[in-house]
Amino acid sequence: MLADTTAKGKQIDTPEFLAGGGEMGQRIRDYDWSGTPIGPIDQWPQSLRTCMRIMLTSRQPIWIGWGKELIKLYNDPYIAIVGGKHPRALGEPASVVWREIWSHIGPMLRQVMEKDEGTYVESQLLIMERNGYPEETHYTFSYTPIPGDNGGTAGMICFNTDDTERIISERHLQTLTRLGKRLTDPRSDNDIIEKTIATLEENPYDFPFALFYTLSGDKARLSQTTLTEETTARIPVEILLNGTDTGPFPLQVVMDTRKPQLIEHLRDKIGAMPRGAWGIPPDMALILPIATIGTKDPYGFLVVGINPYRVVDEKYRGFFSLVADQMATSFANVHALEEERERAEALAEIDRSKTIFFSNISHEFRTPLTLLLGPIEDVLNSPDSTGVDKYRMGIAHRNALRMQKLVNTLLEFSRIEAGRVEGKFSPVDICSFTRELASSFRSAIEKAGMQLYTPCDSNIGDVYVDVEMWEMIILNLVSNAFKYSREGHIEVAVRHVGREVLIAVTDTGVGIPEDQLEKIFNRFHRISNVQGRSQEGTGIGLAMVKELVKLHKGSIAVSSKLGEGSTFTISLPLGKEHLPADRIITGTQRTVAVRHADAFLTEAIKWIHDEEQAIHTAVTPPPTMRYKVLLADDNADMRDYVSRLLSEHYHVVTAVNGEDALEKMIQLRPDLLLSDVMMPKLDGFNLLKNIRNHPDIKNIPVILLSARAGEEAKLEGLDSGADDYLVKPFSAKELLARVEGSIKLARNRIAQTEVLEQEVKNRTLELRLLNISLRRSNEDLQQFAHVASHDLKEPVRKIRTFGSRLQEEYGELLPDRARLFLDKIHNATERMYSMIDGVLAYSMLNASGQPIEKVDLNEVLKNIESDLEIIIQQKGGIIRKGHLPIIEGASILIYQLFYNLLNNSLKFSHAHIPPVIYISGEITGTTDQPIAEIGFSDNGIGFDQQHAATIFDTFARLNSKDKYEGTGLGLSLCKKIVERHHGMITAMGTKNRGAVFTIKLPLQQTEKSI
Repeated sequence: MLADTTAKGKQIDTPEFLAGGGEMGQRIRDYDWSGTPIGPIDQWPQSLRTCMRIMLTSRQPIWIGWGKELIKLYNDPYIAIVGGKHPRALGEPASVVWREIWSHIGPMLRQVMEKDEGTYVESQLLIMERNGYPEETHYTFSYTPIPGDNGGTAGMICFNTDDTERIISERHLQTLTRLGKRLTDPRSDNDIIEKTIATLEENPYDFPFALFYTLSGDKARLSQTTLTEETTARIPVEILLNGTDTGPFPLQVVMDTRKPQLIEHLRDKIGAMPRGAWGIPPDMALILPIATIGTKDPYGFLVVGINPYRVVDEKYRGFFSLVADQMATSFANVHALEEERERAEALAEIDRSKTIFFSNISHEFRTPLTLLLGPIEDVLNSPDSTGVDKYRMGIAHRNALRMQKLVNTLLEFSRIEAGRVEGKFSPVDICSFTRELASSFRSAIEKAGMQLYTPCDSNIGDVYVDVEMWEMIILNLVSNAFKYSREGHIEVAVRHVGREVLIAVTDTGVGIPEDQLEKIFNRFHRISNVQGRSQEGTGIGLAMVKELVKLHKGSIAVSSKLGEGSTFTISLPLGKEHLPADRIITGTQRTVAVRHADAFLTEAIKWIHDEEQAIHTAVTPPPTMRYKVLLADDNADMRDYVSRLLSEHYHVVTAVNGEDALEKMIQLRPDLLLSDVMMPKLDGFNLLKNIRNHPDIKNIPVILLSARAGEEAKLEGLDSGADDYLVKPFSAKELLARVEGSIKLARNRIAQTEVLEQEVKNRTLELRLLNISLRRSNEDLQQFAHVASHDLKEPVRKIRTFGSRLQEEYGELLPDRARLFLDKIHNATERMYSMIDGVLAYSMLNASGQPIEKVDLNEVLKNIESDLEIIIQQKGGIIRKGHLPIIEGASILIYQLFYNLLNNSLKFSHAHIPPVIYISGEITGTTDQPIAEIGFSDNGIGFDQQHAATIFDTFARLNSKDKYEGTGLGLSLCKKIVERHHGMITAMGTKNRGAVFTIKLPLQQTEKSI
């Protein structure tokens, strides 16, 4: 026998077979069994004692039914199964405890008791009423007969395993998996809807019925359903979304809020709906908006019946949300594919129109260009022209030739894309022709300090090419090689390999990034920030070369290494069999003349001139009393023209590229920068970015010059931080006005900034003084609240003490009305005392300087349970705890936080249902920033989720103080404590079904005190 103590402190002897057993061990020992068919404990038979010992020491849910009535005994793990019937179920007949499932388990229990045969069922579906409402459960259990000491079957023992979560989770996963497979590649919206409804129909447990409304304008129309014709007739086929519809499905609310809506009392609104797998029709439905982030309106609305035996909790809602998300993703994919098809067709049409446009416009350009070049050349060749005239006409002639080159390139490319270029192929001496074309650049290459090599194999067979096309191919490749090489050499090699001739153009230039090699032949593709001699160009040169090579039935490839150079290799078949017979010109090898080299050579020489000018350009001090303007442009002619316009009014310094401009900006600190956008080494936008990030020059005004016109281009320039954006071509007057305006604005801005800085200094001093005053006032207010609360406590304590003595010593002598008054005094005193405690806690919380230390949350809860022991016993409360972590914090505040939450769960419990409080803890977050996540959940009165945010407000109350006492400060204190620890607290509740409070606190604090 073991010694035990009753609640009244009386020591009794406990039989060894009833030792331990946690809560149920104590309840069984305290229960008066003499009034039951089992009889007093000391008369229990040995077989029952043996089974009791097995049950109380087991961690598996077990219950024992004893005698003909199967009087119920159970252990701690079984409490979760009996639920809200605990502890009333102890000592009751099994037929009373489980009356709702007796039709299922009664026959099995009779088999055990009458035939002495055990039973075993696996994952048995049982609709149990454990918490005041029927719910779906699944259990694996066995009924085993217990032999009596004198023979026969005296009772039975049942071992349980709860399979509910596993069965439901597997069912959900199966539905989601099927839906995911079927919606992998939907063809249309209707295909998605049909496959979804068909899949949901296969799970009648979670979807007693399902239907889908498709959104069209201001109407939603029923498009698919699992309902019968009879049921379908009771629901609206079309719902107007104009706020006037009052039908059973509030789709307008769902569309406005983009949140699911739960419809209750469905049977009253529509009548009996399909039952699915259950014996009763559902009384609730959930409307889910099918939408993705970014869409203006939902694709439609999925309406599903709710399992009548499940609580619509977050987990159940989450399952429905996953179904809706799969549908929404499929809708988005179908619509994206359709939009992509339409976009591709539109782009193809735009592409055709663009090709026709370029072809037409290029033809139209040639006439005015011819009329420009003729008179310009006449002036250049005239002996009567002065030096100034020839200088100006030289600029015009160079730029007219460049425009002619661009027009020819555009025309040729548009003809190729339109399929109007077929070529005329004749035999040529590929070595001498290619060498002659490359040699056009020799003077420019050697002037730049580089070398040109043109090795060639001898005895190469006949090579058929279109002469003009081949000229464009070689000139473009050699021009590119020179453009992106500043030193070393350029090699144009012709080699005979088998049945092919290989032409390789190699340079020792900047090279091409590896990720750009596949895009280099794409039309209009340009590699940004490449350190070439110029940024000028159309971006179609290499694309055109590739197309011209293809017309020769050849191929072109590129290899490159960044910083070391590139090689473009053309492969051409020998002979003429690969070419169209009607496009071949027979005869001996032709002697060809170079026709287009002048334009390429003029451009190359201009690049060298630009670099020479950059080398010899020095920064000279500006004349006094003149504003300094830095002009950055890689085109020498443009620099000369703009510099000449501005020099009469400003001191002008020029830069030939972005890097040169940035160095001179830092060195010279000009009053304004006038910069081209397209420049080598550093373009205008990146130059502007560097300027705005430099502390010494960030406020200098910048005007960008660009050939890109239109509002979008202008907005892009201004958004990047430019003060103004000027589109080429521009007039001299406009340029001067813009420059003058930007400089004046900048000067005014500097003056205003100096005034504002002084005002800010004055305001800052005033605010510092005000802050000191406010801090002192706050400290005085906290001290007053603390002292006042302490002073108030003393008279209230005396009222409470003497009131209690009056009630204890003279309560029986007082008339009923006097006792009523005394009760009111006692209740008011308790409320006042509680309010003073709240104010004290609030003032303590607002006081800074609470020390940070290691806090073991398990010890904190243990102390709080001890402090709340009386109220826990009075309410029959059960507290279940997981292991909680150790955190850093202010121990007195953490204690107040946990005390308030635990006390709230006890206070707001149901009147006739013992409170069950679960306290869990886990470590989340990252290795660098671990988070302690603590959960307080209970089975109390709960609250509507719409109050989840306001519940933490100061003095917030959701319930009448006559029914639930309190100050309204408790949860407000909790929130402030958590925030003081740099954490967060959230609440989730369901009316009459409990609440969950989740706290997230850092494991470590950065301060020494808070």
